Amino acid sequence: MALVATAATARAQTDAPDSERYTLRAELGAEYDTNAHRAEVVAGAVNPPAIASPLERVVVSGTLSDVVADRQAIALAATVAGKLYDANGAHDEDVAIVSSSAAWQTTVNDRSALTLSAAYYEAFQGAPHNLDDASLRRNFRSLAPSLQLDWSAAEGVTLAVSAGYRMFVFKPDRDIDFDAPTAGVELRWARQPDSGAEWEGAVGAAFERRTFGGPAFIGCPAPARPDIDIPCSGPETRLDDFLMSHLDVTRTGRVLLGLGYAFQFNLSNSFGETVKRHFAIGRFAVALPGGFMLAARAELLFASYRDPVLVGLGQSSPGSAISVESIEDETRSSVRIDLSREVGERMRLIARYTFYANELGATAPVSYRRQTLLLSLAFALEK
Repeated sequence: MALVATAATARAQTDAPDSERYTLRAELGAEYDTNAHRAEVVAGAVNPPAIASPLERVVVSGTLSDVVADRQAIALAATVAGKLYDANGAHDEDVAIVSSSAAWQTTVNDRSALTLSAAYYEAFQGAPHNLDDASLRRNFRSLAPSLQLDWSAAEGVTLAVSAGYRMFVFKPDRDIDFDAPTAGVELRWARQPDSGAEWEGAVGAAFERRTFGGPAFIGCPAPARPDIDIPCSGPETRLDDFLMSHLDVTRTGRVLLGLGYAFQFNLSNSFGETVKRHFAIGRFAVALPGGFMLAARAELLFASYRDPVLVGLGQSSPGSAISVESIEDETRSSVRIDLSREVGERMRLIARYTFYANELGATAPVSYRRQTLLLSLAFALEK
């Protein structure tokens, strides 16, 4: 949103007669999901079969940016989306999403701009068939206001410094709610040499100090295995220091090529929650003959935990395993391939295949596989 507002401010500085810009987009699609419940397979245990299901999905979104006064601009965005599964055993995975954001930017001087923004995101999902899966719900609310200062250090080089606050509500388990002051810094660079290809780069870091609504866990001996620690409630409130950093380089010409690296470190006083994650990210896009566009993205995750990852505890029957994850564990290695083509002035047909796997470097005897295939039609209107 800050980038949209920056573009609007730039138009204001050039006295553009018509500064209003908007986009409206609607997408309707049919998808097939081979693992609707995102179930893992634990070696040596009796695992319930993965439920595959067709589903329907719809996304409606819009953006608006405008210069509202001298050296001032606004930017607004909103999205409503939903997925409905067809298989009887997958209806509890139906989900609706609502998100919106707003930004107001003022140009302080010829080299700097100040942006006040807020982002809201909420997922709505029903109760699961199995109460053991309550912590797997993607049923939460996030609200994050922030203030950002952009400073043009040189031609094509921008430094952004931000501060804000994040309020997170996890509806199935309010102990996972948290409030967090946030801070971030990013250096962006763009260059277009005589060859015509454009180069862009970014390096940045962000920090959240999360104070949770529930207690921190401590390690306690398992009843049946005293040699193994399991999490149990402790006397202290859970506190996490969550650090994120990233490095990205993109070259855009006849072919788009991008490489990136991201690092997450969650330092927690709660047993089992301290984790380091390394992401290797690759992007590719090219125009094909016949008006087709091919795009691909790969994201490989390497994770390491300070405490042992427990598997098979909390068994509902001998030899069976219940996997209890948090929404932070949604990050998995994935490969996505998109093939699209315009079928009218404002219509685009999209085919998308995505493959998910458990993170690389995992030491637990757990495997995870999920594939989705989507065919959708998107309509876009813009000014």
